[in-house]
Amino acid sequence: MKEHMSTKQHERNEKKKKKLAALANLMELNDRDRLHEAELAKKRDAEVEVEEKSTAKAEDGDDGFIVVGSKRKPRNRRQNNELEADSQTAPGTSDPEEPVNKKIRNYDAGGDSLPLEIGSLSEDQYNQLSAELRRRKRELENVPALRLREMGQRASLETPQDARTPIFLTDIQNLLMCALIGQKSPCRPDRWCSVEKWLSLSHSVVVILEGLSLYHYLSNETQFEATNRIFSTKLEMILPPQEEGQKIIDEIAKIPLTNAQARRLIDEHGSLESAVELNKDPTLFVKTIFPIESSKSESDDMHEDDKFPRTKLLLSALQMVDEGYPIPLQGELHTRFQNFKFTKDLYAPVTNRSPMFGVDCEMCHTEAGCNELTRISIVNENYETVYETLVLPNNRITDYLTQYSGITAEIMEQVTKRLDVVQKEVSELLPPDAILVGQSLNSDLNAMKMMHPYVIDTSVCFNTSGVRRRKTKLKDLAKTFLQEIIQENIDGHDSIEDSRATLKLVKKKLANSIEFGDQILTQHKQLQELANASSGDTISNNLFAHVAKRDKRTAIVTVGELQPRLKEVIEKAGEAAPKDQSTSVHVHEVSTAKEAIRKVNEVALENALTIANLRVPEQDFILDSAQRSVAKLDKTIDRLWKSVAHNGLFLVIMGGSTECSKGVAKIAIKRLNGSNQTMES
Repeated sequence: MKEHMSTKQHERNEKKKKKLAALANLMELNDRDRLHEAELAKKRDAEVEVEEKSTAKAEDGDDGFIVVGSKRKPRNRRQNNELEADSQTAPGTSDPEEPVNKKIRNYDAGGDSLPLEIGSLSEDQYNQLSAELRRRKRELENVPALRLREMGQRASLETPQDARTPIFLTDIQNLLMCALIGQKSPCRPDRWCSVEKWLSLSHSVVVILEGLSLYHYLSNETQFEATNRIFSTKLEMILPPQEEGQKIIDEIAKIPLTNAQARRLIDEHGSLESAVELNKDPTLFVKTIFPIESSKSESDDMHEDDKFPRTKLLLSALQMVDEGYPIPLQGELHTRFQNFKFTKDLYAPVTNRSPMFGVDCEMCHTEAGCNELTRISIVNENYETVYETLVLPNNRITDYLTQYSGITAEIMEQVTKRLDVVQKEVSELLPPDAILVGQSLNSDLNAMKMMHPYVIDTSVCFNTSGVRRRKTKLKDLAKTFLQEIIQENIDGHDSIEDSRATLKLVKKKLANSIEFGDQILTQHKQLQELANASSGDTISNNLFAHVAKRDKRTAIVTVGELQPRLKEVIEKAGEAAPKDQSTSVHVHEVSTAKEAIRKVNEVALENALTIANLRVPEQDFILDSAQRSVAKLDKTIDRLWKSVAHNGLFLVIMGGSTECSKGVAKIAIKRLNGSNQTMES
C-alpha cells in the first residue's frame, strides 16, 4: 500500500516537473521573442533616423511635421522607391521585417537550444523555476491595466457611427487625475473605464495634436501604421468650443498638476471634491452641443442672495448623459431624442444672475406602454406660478396613476390641449438663459419631449445617503432641510408644491455652501478638518500619503509662447509650491515641433505628467500632401511612444480642426517588453 502511494506521489511530482519545464521553455521563447523584436525595433529606428537626416537635408524649413509641397525639394530616387513600396503594402499587413507568427520562428540559427528537456528537472531546478515563476507572477500582478466599460465601448471607433456616443474631455481629465492621485481621486473615470493597479503607473505622457480631427484620422486610418500598432483602442471625443485663444491644453491643465497644488485647493475649499466642484465650468461642453450664442465679455457678478455662483450647481453635459437627460448627442442618443424639441431656438449664455424656474410634471400611463405628460407646473424664484396646465396625451390613458399624479378621469374629461401646444407655450415663456430646477428633472423633460441646456437637479446636488448614485426623495429632502411636510395629500402629488420645494432647496443651498445638503462633500470636509487639527498637515496622513514617496512634478511642452489662460493655470500651481522648493511645474517653450518632440523624449522620465501641445497645419492634409503628412505624423507618434517607460500611460488626443470639431482619444500602457496594454472590454 505504501509503495502504491509512493508511486502515485512520484507520478504527480513528475507531472509537475514536466508542466514547469514546459512553462520554462515557453518563458524562454517569449524572452527571445522580446529580444528579437527589440533588435528589429533598433534597426527600424536607425533606418528612420537615416531617412530623417536625409529628408532634413533635402527639405527647406521643416517644422517637425510636413512642409507644404511648394516649399519642398523633389525626393531622391531611393525615397521614391521607399514611398512606392509603402503605398503597395496592403492595409493591416505586417512590416516584412517583423515576424508574423511566433510559432514559426527559427531559433536554431542562433545556436541556442531550449533551456530544459521535458522531464529532466532535478529538485534544485524545480525549486529555482518555482521561485522564478512566483517572481514573475508578482510582477504581472503589479501591471496596471485599463478596460472599457459600456460607455467606453459606445465611444469606440469600432462601434458603428449611428450607435456611437463619444466621451468628453472631462473623462480624460478624470483619467489623468487618477493617474496622478490614485484611487482616492475625487474625479474618477469609472463611468467609461476601469483601471487596475493605479499605483503601478510609472508616469503619464499626454500629446495634444491640434488641427487633427476625427475626419482627418478616419480618412487616412490605414496609413497610421505605427499608431495603429501602439493603440488598439481609439475613442471618439467631444471637444470644447474653439473660441478665440482657447486651447485643449488649457482645459487639460486645470486638473491639480502637483501634490502641492492639491494641498492648497484642500486648504482653501475644505476638500478636493469641493474645489473641483467650484472650479469646474459645467457649460463648457453644453456650448458645443446646444445652440448657444457666443459668450459676451460682460461681468458675471453673483446674485445678491447667493454665497457661491449658481452656475456651479448646473449639470455638466457629461452628468446630463449619465442622468438620462434628453440631449442632442450623436449616435444612440440622437435616435432616442430625434423627435424632441429645444426649449428655445437659440440660447443666451448662462450667468450667475440667470433666473431660475422650478418645474414639475405629472404623468399617466397610456396604451403606448409609457408614461405621458398630463400636467405641468412652472414656478419662478418668487415661488409664483407662471405656468400651469393639464395636457391630453396623444394616446389613450390606461392608468391615471392617481396616487402619484393626482390625475383622475373626471379631471381629464374637458382637457383638449396637446403636447405640441404646451411645447410652444413653454418656449415663449422661458427667457433664453433660464435655469430649470427640479427633482430628477430628466423625467419631466422626457415627458415634455423637450431639451434644455441649463438644469439644476436637486437629486444630484443634495445627498443624504453618502452614496453618490443613491437618490434621496424630494419629500425627505424637504423635511430634512426645509422642515416642511409635502406630498401628504391622499389625492396625489401637487406639481406646484413640488416645484416650489425644489426651488427652496436650491436657494437654501446657495445661501450656505457647496457642501450644504451633500453628505459626501460634508464628510470629506470634516475628515480634512480633523486631519488638520490632529497633525497640522493636510496631506501627510491623508489623501496623498501613498504618493509622497514619488516625485510628482509636471512638465508642459509647447511650441511658441504660453497662452494667457494656460499661464494663469500654471501660476496657480506654482503659487502652491513650498517656498523652499523649486517649482513643480516646468514649462518648456520651444520654437518647432521637432524641438518639442526632442524635449518630451528628454524630460518624460523625470516627471509624473508630461503634456505636449503640438499644432498640425490643416493644409498638410490636402490631397497632394496628405499621404506624406500622415506618414511623418505617424513616425512622430512612434518616437513619442519610445519616450514612455515601462508601466507608463501614453495618451494622444487628436484635438479637432476648424472644419471638424470631433476629436479622437487614444490610450495605451507600455509593458515591460515595449508592447502596449490598451483598453479592452
